[in-house]
Amino acid sequence: MATADDVIDLVKIQLSSSSELITVEGYASAVATAASELGWLLPNSEATQTMWLAKRTLRHCVFILWVASAQKFKYKQVNLQQRFEHYGKLLEVMDGEYATALEENQQLFTGIAAYKQFGAAVGPGFSYDVIGRDTTYDVSSYINSGD
Repeated sequence: MATADDVIDLVKIQLSSSSELITVEGYASAVATAASELGWLLPNSEATQTMWLAKRTLRHCVFILWVASAQKFKYKQVNLQQRFEHYGKLLEVMDGEYATALEENQQLFTGIAAYKQFGAAVGPGFSYDVIGRDTTYDVSSYINSGD
């Protein structure tokens, strides 16, 4: 039965010396975000789910490191820029691995809401009629116009 502390221990091993750069609150937030993203609860006895909880927690920890390195972006030394870029590339790889797993193992991720699997896009909210006139502020184009 894996607990949040077990997942954090796995992630700390994978982060190696970078694990010291993340606070206790950061780890708790990363585990909570991963569990929410996947729709799974801790403690968890399913080995594959625990593995993916650890992988997604690691991803969220790398995001914390990425954000922290952003403040040092091109500051004093050029090589700090490389750290930022490397974290960004690592996030892309991790998200790609997760997307592939979602496609190939749909039965494993059946409890995850669709909007958490594929993301969402919110448009700017402008609307136009068929001849291109702006109808953004026209009452008839409101979603809750009372009709």
